[in-house]
Amino acid sequence: MTLRVFAVVYAAFLMLTLAGVLVGYRYLVTIPATKDAIDQFHQRELVTLQAALDKELGFLQTMNYDYSVWDASYAFIKRQDPDFISENLIEDTFTSLKIDGILYFDTELNSIFAKGFDHQQQQPVEFTELSDKHQAQLQVLLPQSSDKTNSVAQTSGFIATSQGPVMFSATEIRRSDRSGPGRGSLMFIRKVRPGLIQSLQTISQLNLTAHAVTDARAVADIPVLDGKLYNERFLFKRQRLISDPSGNPVLLLTIEHQVMSKPEIFDTDTLLALALLICIPLAMWWFVNYYLVSPVSSSAKVIRKMINTRQFNPILNQYPITELQSLGEDFNELINVVNQQRYTLEQLVLTDGLTGVANRRAFEHFIENSWARMNRNAQPLAIVMCDVDYFKPYNDHYGHQAGDETLINIAQALQSTINRSGDLVARYGGEEFVIVIADSNLENCQAVTNRALQAVRNLNIPHQFSKAADIITISCGCAYLLPDKDKPLKGNHEPLLAAADSALYQAKQNGRDRAEIVQYQPKPDNAFTVK
Repeated sequence: MTLRVFAVVYAAFLMLTLAGVLVGYRYLVTIPATKDAIDQFHQRELVTLQAALDKELGFLQTMNYDYSVWDASYAFIKRQDPDFISENLIEDTFTSLKIDGILYFDTELNSIFAKGFDHQQQQPVEFTELSDKHQAQLQVLLPQSSDKTNSVAQTSGFIATSQGPVMFSATEIRRSDRSGPGRGSLMFIRKVRPGLIQSLQTISQLNLTAHAVTDARAVADIPVLDGKLYNERFLFKRQRLISDPSGNPVLLLTIEHQVMSKPEIFDTDTLLALALLICIPLAMWWFVNYYLVSPVSSSAKVIRKMINTRQFNPILNQYPITELQSLGEDFNELINVVNQQRYTLEQLVLTDGLTGVANRRAFEHFIENSWARMNRNAQPLAIVMCDVDYFKPYNDHYGHQAGDETLINIAQALQSTINRSGDLVARYGGEEFVIVIADSNLENCQAVTNRALQAVRNLNIPHQFSKAADIITISCGCAYLLPDKDKPLKGNHEPLLAAADSALYQAKQNGRDRAEIVQYQPKPDNAFTVK
């Protein structure tokens, strides 16, 4: 063999070796890493879809809870007063709550009251599957009575009915203060409509179609929606089931993910690289390693780190290859969508859906941080409980829509009374609001409560059924704490909140449309003194 032939053979061998390494690395490392990254984001989209579905159920659960844990419902189960039905279970109730069914059951699962009314079509409907003739199904759907103090049993989910798939929430009926034994259950029903699917699409940024399941055997191999991919790797279209509490399929969701550039083994740039390797194998290997392999490998590591840390940021790498640059741009767009979804979900979780101010969950997080900061810095802390005076008569006579608008206006009025980052206005529940005032003494508490009372009065909302005034007013109970840096407090904020609630009760006893302020002084008997 001549040297020239040897050189040619060696060059060909080297070219084929490097080409094989390049193709093999792309096939075994780069493409699987990219597919894994896309699969991870597809899974996150499924998790977001599940969270959005839970959010929709959460809205129904909240409304169901408010009507179930209520002295009037508790009394209705016992006396079955027809006035309660005519005042609270009218067709306007279905429309304002956006529900299609209300069913009361006693502890023996006997139907006390059942009414179906399509709030969009404005016509009666029947849910025969939920009558007390179907005891076995009711035992699965209705919550078991809880013997724990201040614990309320609740169930929710999806079921198939003659009216099509519906969402339901059932809550144990208890007194407003959650004391005493449960007296049965109250179930709310809402039909699954195209608007729900559109809402899920908006939050999850997925293309969704939904169909009612008519033959369970036909969908036996389709997994239930739970945020997992299972063995369906690198798919842009998949199906998931939504089942009832017994595990029977109710809805079939067809999910289409955002289309991203699909990595191919042989594309134009790869073929060009192979052609160049024939002429300059060593130089081309350096070029591929420097401009192709390293950036993709680095991006894959960055993506994996994002997944592990759950901190998602756009990749700033610039790729010389069009397809990889397109994939990077698609990835960055997906990152922006994911972060926007996360922000949207956080806002939904911590914001009251009606009034726009912080909700009770946000209050709990905020007061825990404020309590810790108060203990750490020995700064005063105050809680103001606010309750709309005679709101039930107002709601009954002016209507739920007017009541909702009034709560929105009151929330904004209360929000205008604070201007510091350490303060918070939150809806505590129903017509109750709470204000947290950081670093506050008696004079500041008086100023804030006076502003709150006057801000609501200035709304000048007529209320001819109030015994406190001829307009909407509120009553406030404020409890403030002056901590001692040398004696950090044990426990949590609950005693301070209870003191504010007690002050609110005193304000109501003293005629309403006023504020009572107490200084909470921790003692062995949890006593406090009135200032």
